[in-house]
Amino acid sequence: MEKKHSGFLGTDARHLMIVFGCMLIQAIPYGLAQNVSPLFIRYLHIDFNFNMANIGFIFTLGSITASLISPIVGKFFNKFSTRLIMICALLISCFGLYLNSIGHSYTTYLIANAIIQIGSIGYSSLGIPYLIGLWFDKDKKAQALGLAFAGGSIGNFFLQPIFTNLLHHYALNSISGLHFIYFIAASVALIVGLLILFFFIRDYKGENASNKNESNSIETKLTGIGSKAVRKLSSFWILAIGMFFVGENISAQSFQYANFFEELQLPTIIVGSVGSTLAIACLLGNTGGGFLYTKVGLHKASLIAFGLQLASCLSMIALYFTHYKFLAFSWAILYGLSVFIYMSGPAIIIQTLFGMKESSVTLGLFSIFFSAGFALGNVIFGFIVDNFGYLTAWLATLVFLLIGFSILTTMINKIEKKHYDKYNSLEEVK
Repeated sequence: MEKKHSGFLGTDARHLMIVFGCMLIQAIPYGLAQNVSPLFIRYLHIDFNFNMANIGFIFTLGSITASLISPIVGKFFNKFSTRLIMICALLISCFGLYLNSIGHSYTTYLIANAIIQIGSIGYSSLGIPYLIGLWFDKDKKAQALGLAFAGGSIGNFFLQPIFTNLLHHYALNSISGLHFIYFIAASVALIVGLLILFFFIRDYKGENASNKNESNSIETKLTGIGSKAVRKLSSFWILAIGMFFVGENISAQSFQYANFFEELQLPTIIVGSVGSTLAIACLLGNTGGGFLYTKVGLHKASLIAFGLQLASCLSMIALYFTHYKFLAFSWAILYGLSVFIYMSGPAIIIQTLFGMKESSVTLGLFSIFFSAGFALGNVIFGFIVDNFGYLTAWLATLVFLLIGFSILTTMINKIEKKHYDKYNSLEEVK
């Protein structure tokens, strides 16, 4: 009889291997495809003379394109090997990175970033939650997802300084140097990503090969009413609208803080220290968020995220009036601890409320609303700053936050009572 391990992540070492593999995916190939991208903005501006608005549109268009395609990508998870889909998605993403390394026109970078983000959705945003959702039971998957997505924060600790230095030495006023750095990023993402997927990632085919217990079969894991039934629920669409407004708030807090600090003329050393504090807090938020979902439940965890983001936004407003430097650190800690609501949160929300059946399709549809809110939030914040100033922009962010989380937490509480995840059709729901 096979000995079971009582660790919090599952029954044997294979579960730990899956989580570790997912962490590495987030840390390296995803980190190179997504997290280091903002470092290239300055050099695209200098080397190609693209204006900042156009560079911002490169990322906005890519995000929107990928989110619109994500429900289609999600359908493949019900038909093909999860690992095979993740490998194909990695190849697509790396193709986009290589395209950056030969690009000389604005159109090329628009197309390349869209390709990168489409691929990233397949092996990261959709692939990792689906894989972990199959390998782990309901009471463990939130912890596993939290650890998996923490890989992105871990990767940032070494990727950010490495690529900052590489870009400074090779890409300043040098298109060939910029292309060289893109080539390095693409090659490392491709090689390391394939090694991770081949050696750490495995498709779920049952708890273990010798266990005949039907409760461990993949069929029993795929419970839920399915994406077609979910789309018939008005509560799902209201929930998604809530995530849209949450996305608007998150885009402002995650992308605009450095510009705001510069406007307030905070010392460079303070801004750098706030960035380091934010990175540590995000790591704690990702890992701790998974445990939070497990210990207090989805609704209470969402309320805690609400409180953290409310306090972080209020810190920015207070900073505007007082210029007390500790409020910048307060923002970094509060916001960083809340990131679980949009990192592992969407997958946990969908799988918990509606089950694993066709969850990737439902998650892809749900993600469209978050991505749209995130993209629009940056545009709205910038427009308000240009015309009315930072105080009005942060007050608008506060309004988005209150609307979004009020809708999100209310609908989570309502939908949880329906137990859609336990049924196979709407007709079975009492």
